Amino acid sequence: MIKSLLTFVFIFLSTLTFSQSYKLGEFEDNDISLTEVPYEPDAPAVILVSQGNSRFLSGMLETSHYVRLKVLSDAGKEYADVRIRYYAGDQNMEDILAVKAQTTNFVNGKAEIVKVSKEGIFEVDLDNGYKELRISFPNVQVGSIIEYQYKKTDKNLTFIDGWTFQNKLPTLYSKYGISMIPSLEYKMLGQGQNYTTAVEKTIDNDNYGWILRDIRSLKEEPYMKNYRDYVDRIDFQLARYEMRGDYGPKWEYVLNTWEVLGDEVISMYSQKGFYRNNPIEKEFLDVDLKGETQLETAQNAYYYLRNNFRVEGEDWIYPKQNLNQLLKSKVGSPAELMLALMGVLKSEGITCEPVLIGSKGYGRSDIVPFPFLNQFDEILLLAELDGNQQFLDLSQSDAPFGYVDLDKHVTTGLYLQDDQSKLVPIDIQHNSNSTYFGQVEMNKEGQLVMANSHRSYRYKGLGLAKQIEGIQKRNESLEKLFDEEEGVIFENFKVDNYLEEKDVLMVNFEMKFPETEGQDMILFSPLKFSSFAENPFTQEYRMFPVDFGYAFSETFNTVVTIPEGYELEDYPLEAGYTIDGEYVVFIYTPSIIENDLKIAAKFIVRMPLIPASEYENLKYFMESVASKLSEPVILKRKTSL
Repeated sequence: MIKSLLTFVFIFLSTLTFSQSYKLGEFEDNDISLTEVPYEPDAPAVILVSQGNSRFLSGMLETSHYVRLKVLSDAGKEYADVRIRYYAGDQNMEDILAVKAQTTNFVNGKAEIVKVSKEGIFEVDLDNGYKELRISFPNVQVGSIIEYQYKKTDKNLTFIDGWTFQNKLPTLYSKYGISMIPSLEYKMLGQGQNYTTAVEKTIDNDNYGWILRDIRSLKEEPYMKNYRDYVDRIDFQLARYEMRGDYGPKWEYVLNTWEVLGDEVISMYSQKGFYRNNPIEKEFLDVDLKGETQLETAQNAYYYLRNNFRVEGEDWIYPKQNLNQLLKSKVGSPAELMLALMGVLKSEGITCEPVLIGSKGYGRSDIVPFPFLNQFDEILLLAELDGNQQFLDLSQSDAPFGYVDLDKHVTTGLYLQDDQSKLVPIDIQHNSNSTYFGQVEMNKEGQLVMANSHRSYRYKGLGLAKQIEGIQKRNESLEKLFDEEEGVIFENFKVDNYLEEKDVLMVNFEMKFPETEGQDMILFSPLKFSSFAENPFTQEYRMFPVDFGYAFSETFNTVVTIPEGYELEDYPLEAGYTIDGEYVVFIYTPSIIENDLKIAAKFIVRMPLIPASEYENLKYFMESVASKLSEPVILKRKTSL
């Protein structure tokens, strides 16, 4: 009896909550009195309410939006300029109307309302069919509440916008509701930690509602750039619709299997001419790319397209140009160039097909087991070369053959093949480590000199090569690669780029310490070049996982030859650290052999994605590593007897 009563009360309360509607100028006492967000006291502003309600109207979806925001500090005034981006295209696919906005200030407890004028609400045309609604609020002060509401219409009923609960500001209350109609059936997909654990959901016939409360803001965190993969949101895709048949109503399914979805995309690529079987390179490019092996042929084709075509435009799964247009212009998007590469390889008898992926940061890097097309945003190629599978990517104009943009290092993709499209695992193996060799000696002038040889492999090397290229273009010294350090001279740089041949970039140079000349006591750090010589994790709270991007290691080997007339006063002791799960490991091993102090150290990231629940342990671990790397070697001049 008690259990039934509690269930009834819960349902009743939920119904009351979702029936609540907010209107311009109708504030609660808490809205007026709020001066800071309890769980985020440094927030410059706060979203008090973010609410959306969608309904279907004669071939389109109409969503009513309402936002109430309070400015908490001077820095929060920047949020009084609101921008809302939407896609109009050539046929007004999306439109915004019925915009109202106002600023409310409270003077001696009385509300003073200033409505936004027509001049303060305007549209701006952006590129590629996009527009932006802009609202500029007047008389905004600390303590002001700004509100705006509008309706957005969308003619695309296959994929509807859904709702994002989390914002750049902390959000106290975010609510979304949608009224479905019997003739359209949608699949719904939710994501995010808060959504999974704390969403309040109601279903009343065909009316659905979701609420999240007290959501933290989206803040930049070290080693995390793929925020959209973890943001609290819901998406919808049409699964089937009812239509009239010869014998009454019947259901038509939409993209309901991977095979159907794949055939739909292949058909679109075929219409653009990218599935030709004729020898593209001989007929259109006037070049023979044939190699002695399939691998050599693929390499020839890759480098020809990379070096003779310009990559320009957004990395996306939909090509705008057809193949002939691309071959004439020699300028194309990453997808267009990769599909052209596929055509070249196919015409040489090489098995090669596109793989759709949801890149990191797009929102669906972990593919869900239902054919949602909008979870894919980029393309890879999967080729079979001399019996081995090879993923190919042409989106980086400076990357060697076989390199795949790090944002595309995801776990799963949709392999496109006529009538046989399917999900396939993506496991791109690479050795992207760094090794640092150092030899410390004293020169004839009595100055300490450290000779260095750095080897950076694969993606580490490519990243460093880009840094070096930028420095050289600015006609600056390569010492810009390192933090400035008083009393240290960098010289004799030599760079050898073997990324295309051996997957390694080598940088050799010397460091001179002139101030050590004639000193009785010499202190220096033997391991100076780790990415983690300073702890990057200083925030008290972590919302998102730590993402190092990929597994890697940094290996250090430094030999200190004790100068004549000096003795070893002190040096760092042996140490080893890790955390639960051994996501990361650090080992530090010194040894003395005759007149040499040898220091070996290794920092290893074994599992690159570390959950936020391990943040405190990781923070302490990294602080210990940074402290160890900064410990000095101390040399002392021998005293005469």
